[in-house]
Formats: sequence, C-alpha cells, structure tokens
Amino acid sequence: MRIITNTLIASSLIGLVLGLNTVNAEDPKPAAAVTTAAPAAATPATTEAKPAAGSDEIIAIVNGVDIKRDTLNTLMDMAKRSGAGDQIDEKTMLEDLVVTELARQEANKSGLAEREDVQEKLNNFKDKLVLNTWMQEKAAALNITDEEVKAAYDKATAQMSKSEYKARHILVKTKDEATAVLDELKAGKDFADLAKAKSTDTSAQMGGDLGWFKTDSMVKPFAEAVAAMEPGQTSTAPVETQFGWHVIKVEEKRDVKLPELENMKPQLKRQIEQEKMMAYMKDLRAKADVKVLLKDEPKAAEATPAPTVVVDPPKTQ
Repeated sequence: MRIITNTLIASSLIGLVLGLNTVNAEDPKPAAAVTTAAPAAATPATTEAKPAAGSDEIIAIVNGVDIKRDTLNTLMDMAKRSGAGDQIDEKTMLEDLVVTELARQEANKSGLAEREDVQEKLNNFKDKLVLNTWMQEKAAALNITDEEVKAAYDKATAQMSKSEYKARHILVKTKDEATAVLDELKAGKDFADLAKAKSTDTSAQMGGDLGWFKTDSMVKPFAEAVAAMEPGQTSTAPVETQFGWHVIKVEEKRDVKLPELENMKPQLKRQIEQEKMMAYMKDLRAKADVKVLLKDEPKAAEATPAPTVVVDPPKTQ
C-alpha cells in the first residue's frame, strides 16, 4: 500500500479543504463511501489486518492508500508551533488529509505527471530540494564553537551604542536658516516653539522631540554631534546631513544594557554559518573551471547631433 509521508499536504489544497469542511460541518456523516471502492491499480485493504501501534498506526484508508498516525501527529505539531493548535482538532486535520489524498489520486489519473511542463517543474523542484538539503547539512556540519560565537558577540556588541539619548532638533534647508535659528535661541527663544514654527521635519508639531534613540539608529553626522553633547546642551553650530541642516538639543542621556550572549547565540550562529558558507563557495568558485561566454553588451552609440538648420529671414519688399 502507498504511504502518505508529505507533512505539508494539508496546506497544499487549503481552499478545497476548507470548502469541504464547511459542507461536512453542516451535514456530518461518516465518510465510508470514500474507503469502500478501491481503484484497480491500488491494493485493497484487508479487514483482517490489525494496525500497528504508535506512529505506524493506520488511521484512515483512502481507496486503498494508508494514512498513518505519524503524518497526522506531524501536522498537528506544525499547527501548534504556528499558533493554530487550538483552532483545529485531529478529526478536522485527518479530514484534510483524506480530501488531499483524494485530490492527489484524481490528479494522478489525469496524467498530468507525464506532461512535459509538469516534468520540468518537478525537475526544478528536485534540484532546489537537493541544493537546499545539501546547504543545510553542510551548514550543520560546520560545528560552530563557543569561542567563535563569543568572538562574534564581542565584535557585534563593540559596535552597539552604549547609551540612549533624548533630544530635540530643528531641521531647515540651508545653513543660513540654521544659523538664524541658533541666534534666536541665544536671544532666549524657546527651542520647542522655534521647532514648531520653523522645522521642516515631521517632529515639528511635537516641538522637535525625537524621543529616546541610540546613535547607531541615526545618520553619522547627527549621531556624532549628539554623542559629543551633554544633557542640556544645544549644538553650537549647524549640523549638516543629507536631510538638511539641524540644530540639536540633547535633553537626557542614559546607559543601555547590552543584550546577553545567550539571547544572541542563535542569530550569531546563523551569521557565522553564512560567512563560512560564503567563504567555502568563494573557494569553490576559485578552484572551478568556469568559462564565461556571455559577451559584454555593446555601449550605446552616442547620439549624432541634429544638423543646424539656418532659415533665411524673409525678404522685405
């Protein structure tokens, strides 16, 4: 008997499954009809056979094809991990499996599997599956050490901001405008009022308030200016970025707790795996016999300027 082992079949025909589940919910009847008539190509199920215990237990037979407990358990586990475990029970999931198997059988009868375009897609899928499996197993065999993870952690945290700042700013288009704003602040004008009146940034309506932020979330010139200031200080000169000219006021500063090594381990391991795989592929490329036959595209010919047409002025009579 053919065994269903694909753990993703419940989602492959979700629209069809949901539709049939709705019908079944309105008129719940045993699905005996789908198991009584086996096609000629299938091996009929025998009533004397006793199902094996555990994951090998046969929980449904669809036209002679077994559905095993292991397949249902796998799909239920996937549903729980996705947060849908409370919304679906075993009977509903099993009905999904039954309907999907029926659809699979009908699809096989159609002869689509032999069609050239379907075969091409199957071959492409096979190539991708083999490649992905190889890459996963290759990455798993890298055996990332704790020392490597710690080194990556130290490097990452060294680049993180150790402080957070609460600041306001006034953004204007030109340096002269920013200088004029500084002059008004020196004359005693309120920073928030000036921001509301003159800033072109969206924070203007909040008096230029940027809230709490880390310097690594800001563009470099702005971040450097903020990091050089103490709480209560206003920038003594305009700060230029790609957005325009800023006048900045730092209001508060506080220390930031860096993330723990244990919390970053999964991310750091993936990063190290990617770096090692890239290095491996780079070395593989260097050793391979590769001939690039693609020719460079010809450069577009410079347009020939149109000839100048001289029009004689009309003769006066």
